[in-house]
Amino acid sequence: MTGKRPALAFMLLMTACSHPSVIRTSVEFGTKPPDLITITVRLKNQESRTTAELLIDVSVQLRRGEKWGKAASVMQPEPTVLNRQEERILRSTVKLSGEGIRARVTIKERSSGRVLVAEEFEETLQGGST
Repeated sequence: MTGKRPALAFMLLMTACSHPSVIRTSVEFGTKPPDLITITVRLKNQESRTTAELLIDVSVQLRRGEKWGKAASVMQPEPTVLNRQEERILRSTVKLSGEGIRARVTIKERSSGRVLVAEEFEETLQGGST
């Protein structure tokens, strides 16, 4: 019985010290005629340690009039690790038209499936066509 206690104490210590990475995100939208939208996603590791492997997904919805369209994934890069204080910039250009755009950024740890970031960013597009 005493041989199991150090192992149990070690496991409790490891899980108590484990906390999710803190990732700051921002999204910028740009338009290019005809009907092209650029999406720039900035990710920054706020920790002084590297992150676990991250799964990143960026999906967008377009608004035409009062209705939002179906969400479509536009960015799913390979699983990645951010070094301490590292900033990564992801860009995508997609052919879309609408009056508004909403992007949802989801970042999960690959090993645990824990969601670190689930944020939405919304913007009205200038010169949007219906």
